[in-house]
Amino acid sequence: AIKFPDMIHALKPDPVTNVQEPERVFDFFSHVPEATAMLTRVYSNYGTPANYRQMDGSSVHALKLVNAKGEYVYAKFAWKSRQGERNLRPQEIPLIQGKSTAHATVDLYESIKAGKFPRWDLTVQVLKPQELDKFDFDPLDATKIWPGIPERKVGTMTLDRVPDNFFEATEQVALAPGNLVPGIEASEDRMLQGRLFSYIDTQHHRLGANFQSLPINKPLVPVRNHQQDGQGNIDGRKGSVNYQPSRLAPLVEDPNARSSNLPLTGTTQQQRIAKTLNFRQAGEFYRSLSAQDRDDLIANLSGDLKRVQNVDSRDTMLSHFWKADADYGKRLVKAVGGDAAKIAALAAALKE
Repeated sequence: AIKFPDMIHALKPDPVTNVQEPERVFDFFSHVPEATAMLTRVYSNYGTPANYRQMDGSSVHALKLVNAKGEYVYAKFAWKSRQGERNLRPQEIPLIQGKSTAHATVDLYESIKAGKFPRWDLTVQVLKPQELDKFDFDPLDATKIWPGIPERKVGTMTLDRVPDNFFEATEQVALAPGNLVPGIEASEDRMLQGRLFSYIDTQHHRLGANFQSLPINKPLVPVRNHQQDGQGNIDGRKGSVNYQPSRLAPLVEDPNARSSNLPLTGTTQQQRIAKTLNFRQAGEFYRSLSAQDRDDLIANLSGDLKRVQNVDSRDTMLSHFWKADADYGKRLVKAVGGDAAKIAALAAALKE
């Protein structure tokens, strides 16, 4: 999680030129082999969905589902589009986005206006705590998927209307992974633990301490966070007691909202997780693609890698992709004009 702010900085525009540069992006990711699967997916056609209706969604992180006894299982959620998935090929992107970068928004609004309401099925994968050690990777590693674990459908979401006010309903929404209801908790996923702080901190900075008072963020139950005045104070707080515990204006805790207990032994650490498996799932994803989609992935990824001037950064990235799949690596090396023998040696020295 400590890498998260730096990753965001690397992905954002250069602070000098204000231009997003592959040099900076791959300088960072050449030190982060666990990102190989993510980069492979992002640079594939899945990274350029044709519209919002025909794209899936994922919780990325594992969460905890907790029952009334405090017993829990780990769960990953996903949205599956009823419209199917459709992505843009490299040659389609300038033709469509060259005309309008709002094409996906227009498509969604026009579909709903025409009564063709898009739908997504919500699915969940579940693992018991004792099952985590059965894998040769860490299931709580956000860079991994859970292959072979059944997906159960738990519901369907239908979008049948659009907001009346974009600013109120979209611009002011305070999305954060810590916005959880009783019965769903954060797991020990290291990246998630960092994001629990960073996102809520961002919302305080962006919207102020009272963002939970805004209609789009206001939960069904009253907010009792004891914030006093400040930006966005619209609830009209009254009275002298803005703290707890208190005898003057006591609040009663709901015992059902308490967090589950996690037994722990050992020492605190500042080191990588024990089971990394940084490259296998990237290779499996590459091999699952059609021949056409592989061609497009090579074209997309090599296009940016060619712009990297630092040879060490470029060759390290190439070795990561080679380690994931030899054909994947060889094609990228050929596309960027790299030294195949050197990259093969670098890849051979890498450990999962």
